[in-house]
Amino acid sequence: MAKDGKPAASTLLFIVGALTTLALSLVITSSWKATLATLLLSAASLLVFVTTRHLQIQRGRLGRPVGLSNAFKDASSGVLRGAYFVVALGSGGHTKEMLAMMEIGFPHVPNMHRRYLISSGDTMSLKHLDAFEQDLKVTHGEQHAGTYDFHIVARARKIHQSLLTTPFTAILSVIQIFPLLLSSPFTGARKRQQFPDIILTNGPATGFIVGLVVYLLKMFYVVPEDTAQVLFIESWARIRTLSMTGKLFHRTGIADMLLVQHEQVAKAYGVTNAGCMVVGQRQT
Repeated sequence: MAKDGKPAASTLLFIVGALTTLALSLVITSSWKATLATLLLSAASLLVFVTTRHLQIQRGRLGRPVGLSNAFKDASSGVLRGAYFVVALGSGGHTKEMLAMMEIGFPHVPNMHRRYLISSGDTMSLKHLDAFEQDLKVTHGEQHAGTYDFHIVARARKIHQSLLTTPFTAILSVIQIFPLLLSSPFTGARKRQQFPDIILTNGPATGFIVGLVVYLLKMFYVVPEDTAQVLFIESWARIRTLSMTGKLFHRTGIADMLLVQHEQVAKAYGVTNAGCMVVGQRQT
């Protein structure tokens, strides 16, 4: 739960109050007008709460600038207690690009844990992931390569899937992602490190769902705002415009930081240009 008990308590009271009001209305009166009025009032109250929390989270970020270099520096110095990263892998080229960025840009942190989320049916990403982790063991040795686990989640939207059925698969994806972001991968003393430090994604749709779930958990005070920070890295292939996932992150403000790899895209959307992150020198 969040460190501050008062906001969490106020949130709980708000939810209980709204549900109680709705229940009493349905029990006491059979008037459809009264029931409709109660539903509208509850919806309005929820809208006010969500809007207020969104503004609070956005303002809070101003004092907590996030960047890959800062995250890697903290991980290397041990500030992140060994670091716990969640990586939402896309599919095909997205997965290869993400793993290439991790190989080049990630610091060598022996006690880093990596939790990978892979969409159902994406067997190619599983093969790429296995090869990547085996390479880490060869390069750093099994005792110093860190640890990892992976989980298969429902794909939020398949290629060419109808928009009419997308909400149902997206909801299933949300349901499966929630517990994976709330359960610690550690045992013993490190089990107290429940939430990830950084969440990396470069799309497609499931990556946005992961970011949305994290944002909702912060909005309702389940996850502290200064942890589980979402970094969306736009694909190197996007040289003029953001992808659909990138546009969703940009317009909603869900990501703590949005990085692109081309100056033209950065200028078009007013976001940070990280330069090419797919080709470079491995950090040591």
